[in-house]
Order: sequence, then structure tokens, then C-alpha cells
Amino acid sequence: MNIAVSVSGGDALIDWLAGLPDALRQPLATAFARIADALYAQALANVSGAAVQSKTGRLAAALTQQSDASAASVGLDSDIAPYGAALEFGASIPAQLIAAKNAKALSFVAGAFVAGGSQVFAKHVMHPAFALPPHSFLRSALGELAPDLVAMLDDAVAEVLQS
Repeated sequence: MNIAVSVSGGDALIDWLAGLPDALRQPLATAFARIADALYAQALANVSGAAVQSKTGRLAAALTQQSDASAASVGLDSDIAPYGAALEFGASIPAQLIAAKNAKALSFVAGAFVAGGSQVFAKHVMHPAFALPPHSFLRSALGELAPDLVAMLDDAVAEVLQS
């Protein structure tokens, strides 16, 4: 899963960017690196408490960033945090059977609405289905920073055109 900011808009623009001398492409590469850094920092802040409450730090460790002379991206390594997409976009979790594996029974204290808050033993229980609402940390980072990111890119393009 990636949030990407890229220069696009036709083959002519892509060819023009590719044909620029290194001295002219460098301001664009620098701008995209700054954009990737800003998006990464905001996404990191979002997973550190602004949008998601961090417990293990795995979600923060799963954030990635890349940039070159024509694009910047911040994404999520789903091998490190496979639940990241469910947090970002929300999810519908189906009902699940929870059964004792290494013991004869499960043991838990039921809420006041079930068995009066007493300890319960069961071989299995059915966890009901539920909807996990979105806790956007990538899309919200882009939304919060969009005006600043566009300004960074505008400044870089103006610098290239003045050269």
C-alpha cells in the first residue's frame, strides 16, 4: 500500500523530464526527496498517536519511503504490519470461533451483561462480527500536507524553468 505523489500528465512531460540534464533534474529530485521526507514524518506522527495508538511500534517500522527525480512515495510494508491496510481503510471482521488449544477450556471474566461479571469457563466461544472503522495514517498525512507539498514542487519546477 503506497501513497504516491508523482509528476504525470502525458508522454511529452515525462520525456521532457527524462531529457533534462542532471543539473536541472537535481532540483526536482531534491524536491521529491523533501516531499517523501515530509509525508513520512507526518505518517510516522499519525501512527505514533495522532491517528493510531501504537503499542508495539511495528506499524511505524513498516512505513517506507522512496523518491527520485519524478516521484515520491510513502508506503507500508505489509510483511511487517499485515493489519496496516485494515487500519488505513477499515475492515469488516466476520464472526470467529475461538477455541481452547492448549488447555481444556478458555477462562475469562464475562462483562456485567453476561453471567453478572463472573468468571466463565468454556471450550469455545463465538466472537461476533464487527466493523473496524478507518484510522487513516497515510491518506490523512497526504491530505494534511497537500498544499505544502504542491508548493515544494512548484518551487522546484520554477527553479528548473529559470535555469
